[in-house]
Amino acid sequence: MQIFYWIWIVAMAFACSVWAEEIAKLKGHNSKQWLVLGLLFGPVALIALAGYPDLEDRKHQRDSSAELSLIKDDIDAMRRGKD
Repeated sequence: MQIFYWIWIVAMAFACSVWAEEIAKLKGHNSKQWLVLGLLFGPVALIALAGYPDLEDRKHQRDSSAELSLIKDDIDAMRRGKD
């Protein structure tokens, strides 16, 4: 019966490591580092990764805000030119 528990623990650790690697890729983090952390810490690593910010989303937000700032500057320049 104990062998079943050890097989289950190893399978769970392997599954958590693969899952952590995939989530890290999607969020723009180091996937190999999270693969190892998922293997060592299992579900705890997944919970920690869930709390980390999405770097790809932040990059997109920065790019969008910079673009909107340029558009605002162009609109302000056009308004000053009409007055």
